[in-house]
This record gives sequence, C-alpha cells and structure tokens, in this order.
Amino acid sequence: MDSVRPKFNPNHNPPTKPLPAKQKKRRRVWIWLVVLIVLISLGVWAGSSLISKTNQVFTGDGNIFSRLGRLIIAADKPLIGEENGQVNILLLGMGGEGHEGPFLTDTMIIAAVDVKNNEVVLTSIPRDFLVDLPKVGPNKINAAYAYASDEDKNAPGLAAITAAEQVTGLDIPYYAAIDFQGFINAVNNVGGLDITIDQTFTDPEYPNEKYGFLSPVTFTAGMEHMDGRRALIFARSRHGNNNEGSDFARSERQKKIIVAFKEKVTKLNLTDLKTINNLLSDFTENFRTNLEPHELNRLVGLTQKISAANIFSFSLEPDGTTICNSSIIVGYEQPDPAKEPPIDDPKTEVDESIVEPIPIKLYIVEPCLNKTLADVQEYIKMASIIAKLKKENASLEVQNSTGRVSVTTQWNNLTDLGLNLKFTGFRGRVAYEQTIFYDNSQGGKPKTLEYLKNNFQFVSSDIGYPSSTADFVVVIGNDAL
Repeated sequence: MDSVRPKFNPNHNPPTKPLPAKQKKRRRVWIWLVVLIVLISLGVWAGSSLISKTNQVFTGDGNIFSRLGRLIIAADKPLIGEENGQVNILLLGMGGEGHEGPFLTDTMIIAAVDVKNNEVVLTSIPRDFLVDLPKVGPNKINAAYAYASDEDKNAPGLAAITAAEQVTGLDIPYYAAIDFQGFINAVNNVGGLDITIDQTFTDPEYPNEKYGFLSPVTFTAGMEHMDGRRALIFARSRHGNNNEGSDFARSERQKKIIVAFKEKVTKLNLTDLKTINNLLSDFTENFRTNLEPHELNRLVGLTQKISAANIFSFSLEPDGTTICNSSIIVGYEQPDPAKEPPIDDPKTEVDESIVEPIPIKLYIVEPCLNKTLADVQEYIKMASIIAKLKKENASLEVQNSTGRVSVTTQWNNLTDLGLNLKFTGFRGRVAYEQTIFYDNSQGGKPKTLEYLKNNFQFVSSDIGYPSSTADFVVVIGNDAL
C-alpha cells in the first residue's frame, strides 16, 4: 500500500525552536561580520584615508583587518573584570573643537556593569575634583585628558583613567570619549530620544557657543521627544531651579539620556547601512575609545539584558562630611596700578615693594578636613547601595519601645544612605520583646527592603502599620538591648 503524503500547503510555516544561547551569540557575531564586509565592499571603509579615520576612533593598536579578525576569533573573550563580576568603563564628555577648553572632560562617569546581577551603577565624578596629574601637579580632574591631548592617540583617555582611578580606587580598563557635536549627531541619527522629565525646571545660565548664555531654558514635567541639541542641554544643565542644579540631579538626567540611547542602539537594525554609516561617520570625527570592536560587541551582549529599572546613578558631589568644596592658591599676580584706589595725598610716594601680590585661587572639590582619598574610596564602595536606596527614596519611621536612646544608634546612619528617616514616639503601652518591622510599601521598595533585611535584626510583620504614612515602620524591642 502506497504511503499517503500530506498535501503541500504554501501558507504553512513549520514550527521553529528557539536558538540556543551559543548559536544566538554566533549569529550576532556573523551579523556584525556581514555588515562589516558589506561596508568594506561598498567602499565605506575602503581607502587609506577612511582606514586612518577608523584608527582614530579605536585608539588601540591594529587596523580594520586585524579588528575584523578579532571580531570573529575573540568574540567570546571576556572583558577585563567580567570574570570578577564587574566591568568598569570611564565615560567622558567634552566640548570639542570650537569650544572653550575643547578637551576638558566636564562629564566624567564611571559605568560599573555588574554582569552577575545585570545592573549598572553610573558614578559621576565632579569636574573640579582635585587630583595630582603627572608632569603637571595638583589640578582639576577634568584637565587630565586635555594635558595629554598632544601625545599619542591613546594617551588622553589613559590619563583620564589614571586620574579617575586615583579618586575612586577602582580598576578602570576602558574609556569612551565623545564631544558635544558627536553626541548631538548620534542622538539625531537614532531618531531622537523620548525622555521623561520628573519635574519642571528652568536654567537661566546655560552657556551658548559664544561665551555667553542662552535665553532661559525650560523643561516641563512629562514626556518629551528630544533631538540631539535639546538632549545635550538637558544632560549638561547646571543651574536649574527646583533642586535641578545639583550634581546628583544632573547625574540623574544624564542617566536618563544614557538609558534612552542604549535602548535605541540595541534596537538598531544592523543591516540598515544608512544608519550604521551615519553613526560611523559621526563617531569617526567625534568619538574615541580603547574598546575594540569585538569588545564593544561583547559589551552590547552583556548590557542587552539590563533593564532601565536596574540602572542606578551616584554622584560624588560635596556633602560637607566626606567631600567638600574648597580652593587652593596656584599662583600670584601683581595688582594693576590703574585699578588701585586713589591716594589722598598725591605727593605721597608709594613703596611698591610692600604692595602684596594677589593670590590666584583654583576652586576645587576635595576630601573634607581630616579626610583623605582613602575615605572617599571607602564611600565609593557604598555607591551601589546608596544609588539603589536613593532611587527608591523610601521613608522609614523608627519607634523605640525600650526607652533607651542607645539602641537607635545603628539606625541613624541610614540617612547617609538616602533614606528619609524619622524618629517618632512609641505609640504602644508595653515595650515589645522583639523588634518588629512593618512593610507599608507592600514590596514596592524592594532594594531598600533587601538592604534592611541584610543589615538589621528584626521580625517581619505579616501586616502593615496603617497609622503611619511611611513606607516602612520599625518598632525597636528589648532584643536590641
């Protein structure tokens, strides 16, 4: 008996199985490879001048062909730090050609990629932080890149890394630097960014390109689609009202830009040659990095899994306790006689030898009195925790049922970590035998809850504390004595 063959259905698509992880990774590498080959064949990277420009972007040793080979051979090679769970990258932003101080890196952010927990902490370093620059001496950290800009192509980025490591104590193997025009073009080439503005603010002192100020710039709370120039103003604004003039507020805004741009880039169609070509053209003139293409590809793979909810920001802004505003004298200048006040008796001779020179002050950020960089580095070790707690902005009410003030000491430090801490009188009549913890947020502040559970001894209640509006309530019991 002949077997019966099923009828052919031209509209039927056979079921497909999801690709294994290794096969997905291999496919991603081959997509990059195909794009690069097509670009070369089209002449986008052909010719010595364009190859030279490509070498400007990637500051390490090698050329387009060796990089193409490593993109295939070294695709699975871990990034430096990846095997220890964290990859650190220094992100630098500068004005670029045509701006005052074109190579001063006024934006310095360390992106710490936690590959185990799929999280990123963005730590902003104030541009005025005092460091000791090789061959220069004490100076602001934003000058490190500029002072090395006349050396070989990799020197500026490595100088900035050395300065950042001096402040933070972190090992930072990678850097990526972009100037204002590159930022503007890159944002425009991905179609702009959709940014949620948390609160309305106005900056009356945003600088223009002629050493003056723009008309007051206002951002209104809500969603806004920003082109490159508008996004740059949003990220750089330093003098906004409504608490938007702080380093922390600016770092939060910069995080929004980074997150939105990451989302756009990871969704790019790598076969869209026009978009790829535009980005490459912009980056050729305005972008520098010691990350190689295969490392960038690896980094994209690591960060694709990281959601916006798991990207946190932290700023080393002066807090008056560990980090302070200060100034140092970097030289002296002689007074201008034309600007001296008139002498009552014109016949009186002035002994110019006793005229005191005017000190030239450099306003800086540095460790507070009786603090050192070691204290700052210990503080930075808490960056991940502080960033997470500040983002949730949780409130905690502490009641002490024991009557002993000493038992509240350990809870006092939570204010420094970003919690809104409030001590209130005990509302009960009889002291608790155990310390009881109430979660009024009903799991809405998970990072804060996790930290408190890991660092304090208490018994969690199954119900909330309805008479309090705080996210959490803790009633300290006799077990704390």
